[in-house]
Amino acid sequence: MRVLQLISSGGYYGAENMLLNLVSHDARAIADNVLAVFDNRHQQNLDLYHRALKKGVNAELISCQGRADRRAVREIRRLVRARGIDVMHTHGYKADIYGFVAARSEGTPLVATCHNWLAGGAALATYNFLDRMALKQFDTVCAVSPPIAEKLLSLGLRRERVTVIPNGIDVHAFDPGSRAGGEAAQADAKQVLGIVARLDLQKGFDYLLRAVASLRGVFPALRLLIVGEGPDRTAIEEMVRRYDLGEVVTLAGQQTDMPAVYAGIDIFVLPSLNEGLPMTLLEAMAAGKPVVASRVGAISTVIKDQETGLLIAAADEAALTQALRRLLADPELRLRLGRNARAHVEQNFTTAAMVQKYRTVYEEVLRRRSCVSADQVQREQNRSARKMPAP
Repeated sequence: MRVLQLISSGGYYGAENMLLNLVSHDARAIADNVLAVFDNRHQQNLDLYHRALKKGVNAELISCQGRADRRAVREIRRLVRARGIDVMHTHGYKADIYGFVAARSEGTPLVATCHNWLAGGAALATYNFLDRMALKQFDTVCAVSPPIAEKLLSLGLRRERVTVIPNGIDVHAFDPGSRAGGEAAQADAKQVLGIVARLDLQKGFDYLLRAVASLRGVFPALRLLIVGEGPDRTAIEEMVRRYDLGEVVTLAGQQTDMPAVYAGIDIFVLPSLNEGLPMTLLEAMAAGKPVVASRVGAISTVIKDQETGLLIAAADEAALTQALRRLLADPELRLRLGRNARAHVEQNFTTAAMVQKYRTVYEEVLRRRSCVSADQVQREQNRSARKMPAP
């Protein structure tokens, strides 16, 4: 079975992380994957493509010169034919739309993964509308969490075509060890909060920075490490200046040695306003870190409050400050939550489990298509038989 994985990437974030785990896992366990990444003229980011090549993944670039590039559609079709693709698996609204148009003429079965449902202005609303129309024609749409699945159903997708497959990670890559620090960690900090996320205000950075400003008087050795890049970096830098946190906060940018990053923090915090199933949350838990996170998206399906982490309401600065204060003051609680978090991820969110579930989806899609084709042949034969003159 050969699967084309199609994505338009604006950086190395959760969807890219999940997809690289999927395609770089033991190929014999799932499929012969071909990863196709859009080479967008106006927003070029080939980080995923280069990471995939380093892992030995069969990867291709699809040149895309604008919002409606017919040549990109033709290139996807060429790739489907040349590689003998059995199933096309798309990730994100642009890949969904282009993949649907390309696969329609080729008769290629379509699977999509919905990593999150985006909000935004008029342009994004248009893309979301086109995406919704396209997804209704897909053989199967996979949601990374039950809330996203419910959103898809509310938009009119058929229940039998929607399934939930949680993200998975290589848990052992994040085995808790000695505090090694790493390229981004601050060696002189006694208590380090860490957030690994796209630099987008939807991640709750304003609430986090205000909480840190409140706590630094009580915990003078407190530091905040921010790992990631994104469109709101300038706005976040301005907040750091406004709250006089220049000596407390480090914006470390994109990092490659993530196990070392998690090893260098004491508490992982993710006060997002909107989420799917964050890969960084799973990674931090696999690293045995205590977590404070907003009760949004699928986070509450991963974290059981007071057992595998602390949950707070989104956009609640007071609750965020209180939860962080509690963990900073209680090393035994930090240790217990971190151990429970690690055990929970080991049991429920491994790459191997995710891979097997996608394999099942691909096989089911091909089986349904095969049955439909057989039925069509039989109906055509019956029609031909009725038209034949009697002997």
